Amino acid sequence: MVTSSRKAEKVVKNAKVSFRLGLVFGIIIFFTVAISYFYLGEHLRSLFYDGMKNRLYKELQLNRTLLDERPAQWDDVRLSDLWADDVGEALELRVTLVSLNGEVIGDSYIDADRLSLVENHSNRPELQQALAEGSGESIRYSDTVKEEMLYIAVPLGREEPFAILRFAKPLSDIRLLEAELRKGIEGALFWSLLLSLVFGVLTALFLSRPLRVIADAADNILHGDYASRLEINSDDEIGRLARAVNFMSDEMKRMNQQEEWFKAVFSSIREAIIVTDANGNIKLGNPAACRLFNLDCALMIKTGAGHKATDSRLFELLERMTASGSTVEKEEVTVMTDRGERVLQVSAMPIIKRKIPEGTVFVMNDITKLLNLERMRRDFVSSVSHELRTPLTSITGYTETLLEGAIDDAENAKHFLQIILQESERLTALINDVLDLSKIESGRIEYTFAPVCLRAIVDQVVDLFGRAIEKKGIVLRVQIPQDLPYVNADKGYLELVLRNLLDNAIKYVAEQNGQIMISASTVDDMVRVEVKDNGIGIPRKDLGRIFERFYRVDKARSRAVSGTGLGLSIVKHIVLAHKGKVEVRSRLNLGSQFSFVIPIAGQSGNSMGVTVDRRAAEA
Repeated sequence: MVTSSRKAEKVVKNAKVSFRLGLVFGIIIFFTVAISYFYLGEHLRSLFYDGMKNRLYKELQLNRTLLDERPAQWDDVRLSDLWADDVGEALELRVTLVSLNGEVIGDSYIDADRLSLVENHSNRPELQQALAEGSGESIRYSDTVKEEMLYIAVPLGREEPFAILRFAKPLSDIRLLEAELRKGIEGALFWSLLLSLVFGVLTALFLSRPLRVIADAADNILHGDYASRLEINSDDEIGRLARAVNFMSDEMKRMNQQEEWFKAVFSSIREAIIVTDANGNIKLGNPAACRLFNLDCALMIKTGAGHKATDSRLFELLERMTASGSTVEKEEVTVMTDRGERVLQVSAMPIIKRKIPEGTVFVMNDITKLLNLERMRRDFVSSVSHELRTPLTSITGYTETLLEGAIDDAENAKHFLQIILQESERLTALINDVLDLSKIESGRIEYTFAPVCLRAIVDQVVDLFGRAIEKKGIVLRVQIPQDLPYVNADKGYLELVLRNLLDNAIKYVAEQNGQIMISASTVDDMVRVEVKDNGIGIPRKDLGRIFERFYRVDKARSRAVSGTGLGLSIVKHIVLAHKGKVEVRSRLNLGSQFSFVIPIAGQSGNSMGVTVDRRAAEA
């Protein structure tokens, strides 16, 4: 029963307005007709009974007037019964004549021979009332004729009553007439109900049509279609509703445009922005914050559900700033993200509504790169200053010594001048490297790419460093395949890359037992070049910074072997400009292996590939 009731309630809730209006009109009309039917039935029944009684009274009064005195022939019961039969047949009634002592002397329903068998009627209520009040009536079941009847009686006689005349009408006849009358009423009410229902349905459809139009427009607005407009043809409630829907559509269109603008601005901000609620749950974040902290911002926007920060330091920061409720500007904090440890500059602004904090907006600027650049700038300035000061100090010192008289000492003067020349060359090399690196990093260099034979460049570079290799007694091996394809490169800058890598290898290998190997091979559509040595190696902690400008693993030892500290940085930028990649592998005191890859030019080289071992003694 409960399930059926719930189903019916669900059907009504999901029904259209026209159906519900028609249902309401139908129920109202049905109950109106039903009440009218019962009311009219009872009223007509009362009127019918009253009319029947009035007719019987009139008939009784007429016959009473005609019987002012007792007829002499009524001494014979058969004659009095005959009179009752004639009157009853004429009026279609039961006519009964009762003497004052209660004996029945005539009855239109009973034969004269049986009147003596009828019980005494002196105790009949209508007869007693007639003798007492001049008329009497009652509705009761007749024991004589075995039927429920309406009785009306009056006494006969002008001065003294000599008998009682009673008319009776069977209630079945009355009810039969009443039923016929009710049929007419029911037919009229049925057609009234039918016409009223049709009118109610048409009225419901007429009233619900503008509501359906408004509902369709609201549904379109709900799905983002703000182009539909409602026509306003009246100033009634429906017209006001249509006007409100049009205004709502305009407002939602404007708000949607603003939302799109805000989203575009919000998404384009490079700083990470996080919005939390009063409990510290992250409710919203821009793409920068999602990338930084691996947040599912799309899910947060769709569901509106927040979650706690996973990073303990971020969680502690958000909790502390949310609890304080004050504005915090430029507080630096280190947090762990998917990109590693990052330094963030955090500003927080509480969201206060009606003096109640509802959340906090956090703006987090990742200054890790900025701090690294600042550190690199300081290191660069410090390194350049140091690199410039050392040779300038030497030049100044030896020049002053010469001016103070040492120039007259030919042997020492020559030695001093050689030192001044070396330091000048070192300054020139440093300045040239700085200028080259500046051009490379700024993109002002125009590379001339063409198919280049790698073996030819390697041979040129090896020949360039022949004296240095011979002086330190280094074993140099070159392993380049015969069918190594040409590479797509700028010949001059590719030679500079190989020169810097070989120069580093020569500087950091030991004398007499140093070994260097230059090799090349194809890897997919690239050529891989490796320069491997057995020198002092690079500690693991320094491998990540080895390609930075002026970075030196062991500054004291690095200065002992000279160099500007810019060579590897230049190598990295040139290789990247060739759409390649440079790598380093090294173990302390076991040597280093620098390698880079550059694209194949699509043309095979024609140089003969051989393995060359060169020692200083054989050179």
